[in-house]
Amino acid sequence: MNETSFGGEWIFAFLIIAVIFGWGGNGFNGNNAALAGYATTQDVTNAVNSAVASQNAQNILLSSANNNYETARLIDSQSMLMSNQNNTNLLTAVNGFNTLSQNIASGFSTVNQNIADLGYKLDSCCCSIKTMMLENRLQDTQIALQNQQNIAVNQEQSQYLLSVLGSWQPKAAAAAGA
Repeated sequence: MNETSFGGEWIFAFLIIAVIFGWGGNGFNGNNAALAGYATTQDVTNAVNSAVASQNAQNILLSSANNNYETARLIDSQSMLMSNQNNTNLLTAVNGFNTLSQNIASGFSTVNQNIADLGYKLDSCCCSIKTMMLENRLQDTQIALQNQQNIAVNQEQSQYLLSVLGSWQPKAAAAAGA
């Protein structure tokens, strides 16, 4: 960025001034005493050197400003990259937590289903045990009833046989009574 009033061609203006006013004694003044108050070659050289030094300082300032701008852009770009990485990391973490939460909920759902199924199986098992116990009691009762019926039948048969035979006395009892 050149910000001079001559658009970067100021050095040529000084050279023209130096030629007009007698640089090296060959100009219009020609060591004329009437032109003694005008710029000498040394004055023009000093002015040119001062202008060059000023232009160099301005270039250094411009370069420094450009470097500062580029550094700021790099920092801004790096900050943007870090922000994007943080956002990506946060999204990854949130998605991970959501997946974990869904897995836990699904796991608890499976556990709840298994507990309900276990409850049903325990209830069914208890009913099966109760039924089996009742069937065993019924079978035991039927066996006892059958035994009692057999005893009753045997007693009836014995009574019948005794009534048909009459009064029977054993031989030892008959000899004792005679």
